[in-house]
Amino acid sequence: MSGTQGTASKLAASPRGRIDDSLWIDNERRIPSGDTYLVVDDSATGDEIAQVRSADADDVDRAFASARRAQQEWAQVSPTGRIAIVERATQLLDDAKDDLAATMQAEVGTVQAQIYGSQVGLGLAALRYTTAAALPALEEKRTVGRSEVVYEPAGVVGAITPWNYPLMQVALKVAPALVSGSTVVLKPPSVAPLTAFLIGEAFAHAGLPAGALNIVCGSGGRVGNAIAGHRDADFVSFTGSTGAGRLVAQAAAKWGTRNSLELGGKSAAIVLDDHLIEPAVRHTIASCFANAGQTCAALSRLIVPRHRLGEVEQVVRDVLSAVVVGDPRDPASTVGPLSNKGQQDAVLGYLRQAAESDGVRILADVRAEHLTRGWYVSPTVVVADDPWAPIVQEEVFGPVLVIQPADDEAHAVRLAEGTEFGLIARVWTHDDDRFTDVARRLRVGGVIQSDTDTDWAAPFGGVKHSGHGRERGVFGIEEYLVPKALQRRR
Repeated sequence: MSGTQGTASKLAASPRGRIDDSLWIDNERRIPSGDTYLVVDDSATGDEIAQVRSADADDVDRAFASARRAQQEWAQVSPTGRIAIVERATQLLDDAKDDLAATMQAEVGTVQAQIYGSQVGLGLAALRYTTAAALPALEEKRTVGRSEVVYEPAGVVGAITPWNYPLMQVALKVAPALVSGSTVVLKPPSVAPLTAFLIGEAFAHAGLPAGALNIVCGSGGRVGNAIAGHRDADFVSFTGSTGAGRLVAQAAAKWGTRNSLELGGKSAAIVLDDHLIEPAVRHTIASCFANAGQTCAALSRLIVPRHRLGEVEQVVRDVLSAVVVGDPRDPASTVGPLSNKGQQDAVLGYLRQAAESDGVRILADVRAEHLTRGWYVSPTVVVADDPWAPIVQEEVFGPVLVIQPADDEAHAVRLAEGTEFGLIARVWTHDDDRFTDVARRLRVGGVIQSDTDTDWAAPFGGVKHSGHGRERGVFGIEEYLVPKALQRRR
């Protein structure tokens, strides 16, 4: 097994300026064949912080060739050996958490109060939960009839990640792929690619063999499509919007490539009539506004008993009075900017549309017009009686919460089920049996009761237009394993 061994406890700072050697192939920085550049902006100011040279289809071919050469050797490493390398990379990234935080804060705009927890912390947690769950998944064997079923690596994995959590989203794909014995061609997000350089360096220093992890930067239409539709991809894992996921699935279908799609959400928090209003409202706003609303699993809808709407509205006003929109580096800021200009324009479009709709009422917001630089929007809460309004039906991906009044429990379930999405839901009730009953009636990938913490051992993923496949823990690792039946003679 070859690789760059390193004992440094600190990775190099994330690069800035003009980056020409933006390919990571065979544990080395390389110059892409393409002659176009991705522009990376500081979310808080709009200022350019880097130009990253984009890859093209030839570079994707080079990355897959490297991954294919390395795959058999990597698969022969023992599971404990593979896990140890991921653990060393995790420690190196932990040692570099200040550089990771600064890089992701500039790329995404996450506020200071959340950057170490929701960006760095969740990314490291994803790595650690994967290595902790790896041996049970990798050592599993089954006997079915007279056959023994063993599990083998998927092979060469194409991984395409979004910009909202640049470390965690990569960790949820790269770590389970690598511990399974697969190798990876990774495309990080075009508007936030800088974190990926730190990740590649960490795995190389940890002893990952050359070719086991390759990184190609570029747009989704150019590089993402080339990865998804590559003949040498054995499995494609994608996280992003539902529309982009459909394109990935179409590209993968060219060769019948197995794929996993973690797509959009319009997740609902349902407050039943036996629960207090205030904790549910506060928790839901915190979920919706975290990372400026740029979270697929954000609770972006709050379904409440209609007769308690006045109480709900008062709590909303109280909560929003403490929200501070501002520079993410200012410790006083509780909501920062969006990641990029395109997303800002999209969210502002939804808010303009809502203001002109007869079935939607703007309840309260926190004005952000004084922030003339950067990609800010006003965190907003609306009340919607029209279940078909675009702001109800579509994933806004910004700090916008929709409140939907329900006449009774059955109506609340119908409202929750009234979109094309099916990622997660949260049901606020003190009655365990009632929680189970409502949860079983919701077509979503997971349901959480009241203020229960997220369980990282549980599978995460969606149904309907929220995709298919699962991430996290044993279930996330199993996505990268293929069962093989050994049918022995009698």
